Amino acid sequence: MGRQIMTAKPATHSRVTPYYAMALARGAHLIIAGLVIALTPGHNAQFGLIVLGSMLLSMSALFGLIAVGLPRALAPRGMHLWQAFVSLIVGALALALNTAGALFLVWAIVFWSVLAGVAEVFAGIRSSPRNSSRRDLIVQGSLTVILGLIVVIQPPDSVAVVGFLGAWAIVQGVYLTIAGLSEKWATHEVLSERNR
Repeated sequence: MGRQIMTAKPATHSRVTPYYAMALARGAHLIIAGLVIALTPGHNAQFGLIVLGSMLLSMSALFGLIAVGLPRALAPRGMHLWQAFVSLIVGALALALNTAGALFLVWAIVFWSVLAGVAEVFAGIRSSPRNSSRRDLIVQGSLTVILGLIVVIQPPDSVAVVGFLGAWAIVQGVYLTIAGLSEKWATHEVLSERNR
Protein backbone atom coordinates (compact mmCIF):
# COMPACT_ATOMS: atom_id res chain seq x y z
CA MET A 1 0.00 0.00 0.00
CA GLY A 2 2.82 2.37 0.91
CA ARG A 3 4.58 1.63 -2.35
CA GLN A 4 1.46 2.43 -4.38
CA ILE A 5 1.10 5.81 -2.69
CA MET A 6 4.78 6.62 -3.23
CA THR A 7 4.67 5.74 -6.92
CA ALA A 8 1.37 7.52 -7.48
CA LYS A 9 2.69 10.88 -6.31
CA PRO A 10 5.69 11.12 -8.65
CA ALA A 11 3.60 9.92 -11.62
CA THR A 12 0.99 12.61 -11.01
CA HIS A 13 3.65 15.23 -10.41
CA SER A 14 5.57 14.28 -13.58
CA ARG A 15 2.41 14.69 -15.66
CA VAL A 16 1.68 18.13 -14.26
CA THR A 17 5.20 19.53 -14.06
CA PRO A 18 5.94 19.54 -17.80
CA TYR A 19 2.84 21.64 -18.51
CA TYR A 20 3.61 24.48 -16.14
CA ALA A 21 7.35 24.29 -16.87
CA MET A 22 6.63 24.46 -20.60
CA ALA A 23 4.10 27.26 -20.15
CA LEU A 24 6.51 29.40 -18.11
CA ALA A 25 9.49 28.74 -20.40
CA ARG A 26 7.46 29.36 -23.53
CA GLY A 27 5.91 32.47 -22.00
CA ALA A 28 9.37 33.85 -21.23
CA HIS A 29 10.52 33.18 -24.81
CA LEU A 30 7.53 34.99 -26.26
CA ILE A 31 7.68 37.97 -23.91
CA ILE A 32 11.38 38.45 -24.71
CA ALA A 33 10.67 38.24 -28.46
CA GLY A 34 7.77 40.67 -28.13
CA LEU A 35 9.86 43.16 -26.15
CA VAL A 36 12.72 42.94 -28.65
CA ILE A 37 10.25 43.82 -31.40
CA ALA A 38 8.58 46.58 -29.38
CA LEU A 39 11.89 48.21 -28.39
CA THR A 40 13.56 48.01 -31.81
CA PRO A 41 12.86 50.79 -34.30
CA GLY A 42 12.65 50.09 -38.02
CA HIS A 43 10.72 46.85 -38.36
CA ASN A 44 11.92 45.74 -41.76
CA ALA A 45 11.29 42.28 -43.20
CA GLN A 46 14.82 41.05 -42.49
CA PHE A 47 14.51 41.97 -38.82
CA GLY A 48 11.12 40.23 -38.65
CA LEU A 49 12.48 37.05 -40.22
CA ILE A 50 15.47 36.97 -37.87
CA VAL A 51 13.27 37.45 -34.78
CA LEU A 52 10.72 34.91 -36.05
CA GLY A 53 13.42 32.38 -36.91
CA SER A 54 15.23 32.75 -33.58
CA MET A 55 11.98 32.51 -31.62
CA LEU A 56 10.80 29.42 -33.50
CA LEU A 57 14.11 27.57 -33.24
CA SER A 58 14.29 28.11 -29.48
CA MET A 59 10.66 27.05 -29.09
CA SER A 60 11.30 23.99 -31.26
CA ALA A 61 13.97 22.82 -28.83
CA LEU A 62 11.63 23.54 -25.92
CA PHE A 63 8.69 21.67 -27.48
CA GLY A 64 10.95 18.69 -28.19
CA LEU A 65 12.26 18.53 -24.63
CA ILE A 66 8.78 18.81 -23.14
CA ALA A 67 7.35 16.15 -25.47
CA VAL A 68 10.05 13.67 -24.47
CA GLY A 69 9.02 14.00 -20.83
CA LEU A 70 5.29 13.48 -21.43
CA PRO A 71 3.61 10.05 -21.34
CA ARG A 72 2.95 8.60 -24.81
CA ALA A 73 -0.80 8.39 -24.16
CA LEU A 74 -1.12 12.09 -23.34
CA ALA A 75 -2.76 14.05 -26.19
CA PRO A 76 -0.46 17.13 -25.97
CA ARG A 77 2.66 14.95 -26.49
CA GLY A 78 2.03 14.48 -30.21
CA MET A 79 1.07 18.15 -30.52
CA HIS A 80 4.36 19.26 -28.95
CA LEU A 81 6.33 16.99 -31.29
CA TRP A 82 4.42 18.39 -34.27
CA GLN A 83 4.98 21.98 -33.10
CA ALA A 84 8.68 21.23 -32.58
CA PHE A 85 8.94 19.93 -36.16
CA VAL A 86 6.99 22.79 -37.76
CA SER A 87 8.84 25.41 -35.68
CA LEU A 88 12.20 23.89 -36.62
CA ILE A 89 11.45 23.93 -40.36
CA VAL A 90 9.91 27.42 -40.49
CA GLY A 91 12.46 28.87 -38.05
CA ALA A 92 15.41 27.50 -40.03
CA LEU A 93 13.95 28.77 -43.32
CA ALA A 94 13.25 32.21 -41.81
CA LEU A 95 16.86 32.56 -40.67
CA ALA A 96 18.37 31.09 -43.84
CA LEU A 97 16.23 33.29 -46.12
CA ASN A 98 16.14 36.42 -43.96
CA THR A 99 16.65 38.65 -47.01
CA ALA A 100 13.67 37.17 -48.91
CA GLY A 101 11.41 40.14 -48.15
CA ALA A 102 8.06 41.02 -46.62
CA LEU A 103 5.98 38.55 -48.62
CA PHE A 104 8.08 35.64 -47.39
CA LEU A 105 7.76 36.95 -43.83
CA VAL A 106 3.97 37.02 -44.18
CA TRP A 107 3.77 33.47 -45.48
CA ALA A 108 6.26 32.14 -42.93
CA ILE A 109 4.09 33.51 -40.10
CA VAL A 110 0.85 32.29 -41.71
CA PHE A 111 2.20 28.81 -42.49
CA TRP A 112 3.60 28.36 -38.97
CA SER A 113 0.66 29.87 -37.09
CA VAL A 114 -1.99 27.81 -38.89
CA LEU A 115 -0.12 24.50 -38.59
CA ALA A 116 0.98 25.04 -34.98
CA GLY A 117 -2.22 26.75 -33.82
CA VAL A 118 -4.67 24.23 -35.27
CA ALA A 119 -2.61 21.39 -33.73
CA GLU A 120 -2.84 23.08 -30.33
CA VAL A 121 -6.61 23.59 -30.60
CA PHE A 122 -7.05 19.96 -31.72
CA ALA A 123 -4.90 18.70 -28.82
CA GLY A 124 -7.01 20.73 -26.41
CA ILE A 125 -10.26 19.35 -27.83
CA ARG A 126 -8.90 15.79 -27.61
CA SER A 127 -7.76 16.25 -24.01
CA SER A 128 -9.91 15.02 -21.17
CA PRO A 129 -12.34 17.63 -19.82
CA ARG A 130 -10.68 17.03 -16.43
CA ASN A 131 -7.29 18.05 -17.84
CA SER A 132 -6.49 21.49 -16.41
CA SER A 133 -4.50 22.48 -19.52
CA ARG A 134 -7.38 21.74 -21.92
CA ARG A 135 -8.79 25.28 -21.97
CA ASP A 136 -5.32 26.82 -22.16
CA LEU A 137 -4.40 24.71 -25.20
CA ILE A 138 -7.57 25.80 -27.01
CA VAL A 139 -7.06 29.49 -26.15
CA GLN A 140 -3.35 29.46 -27.06
CA GLY A 141 -3.99 27.67 -30.34
CA SER A 142 -6.83 30.03 -31.21
CA LEU A 143 -4.65 33.09 -30.56
CA THR A 144 -1.97 31.63 -32.82
CA VAL A 145 -4.46 30.93 -35.64
CA ILE A 146 -5.85 34.46 -35.24
CA LEU A 147 -2.31 35.83 -35.70
CA GLY A 148 -2.09 34.01 -39.04
CA LEU A 149 -5.51 35.26 -40.16
CA ILE A 150 -4.70 38.87 -39.24
CA VAL A 151 -1.34 38.76 -41.01
CA VAL A 152 -2.69 37.14 -44.19
CA ILE A 153 -5.35 39.84 -44.73
CA GLN A 154 -2.80 42.65 -44.31
CA PRO A 155 -0.81 44.09 -47.20
CA PRO A 156 2.78 42.76 -47.09
CA ASP A 157 3.94 45.75 -45.04
CA SER A 158 6.81 44.61 -42.85
CA VAL A 159 6.23 47.26 -40.16
CA ALA A 160 2.61 46.18 -39.60
CA VAL A 161 3.37 42.45 -39.88
CA VAL A 162 6.27 42.58 -37.41
CA GLY A 163 4.15 44.75 -35.12
CA PHE A 164 1.36 42.13 -35.09
CA LEU A 165 3.93 39.42 -34.41
CA GLY A 166 5.29 41.40 -31.45
CA ALA A 167 1.81 42.12 -30.06
CA TRP A 168 0.85 38.43 -30.36
CA ALA A 169 4.10 37.36 -28.68
CA ILE A 170 3.49 39.61 -25.66
CA VAL A 171 -0.20 38.68 -25.29
CA GLN A 172 0.52 34.97 -25.68
CA GLY A 173 3.56 35.19 -23.41
CA VAL A 174 1.60 36.88 -20.62
CA TYR A 175 -1.24 34.37 -20.99
CA LEU A 176 1.18 31.42 -20.81
CA THR A 177 2.95 32.89 -17.78
CA ILE A 178 -0.32 33.33 -15.91
CA ALA A 179 -1.46 29.83 -16.92
CA GLY A 180 1.86 28.31 -15.87
CA LEU A 181 1.92 30.04 -12.49
CA SER A 182 -1.71 29.09 -11.83
CA GLU A 183 -0.96 25.46 -12.63
CA LYS A 184 2.17 25.50 -10.50
CA TRP A 185 0.33 26.93 -7.49
CA ALA A 186 -2.54 24.47 -7.94
CA THR A 187 -0.07 21.58 -8.12
CA HIS A 188 1.71 22.81 -5.01
CA GLU A 189 -1.61 22.97 -3.13
CA VAL A 190 -2.57 19.42 -4.23
CA LEU A 191 0.81 18.02 -3.17
CA SER A 192 0.63 19.87 0.16
CA GLU A 193 -2.83 18.41 0.83
CA ARG A 194 -1.57 14.89 0.06
CA ASN A 195 1.39 15.28 2.39
CA ARG A 196 -0.80 16.27 5.34
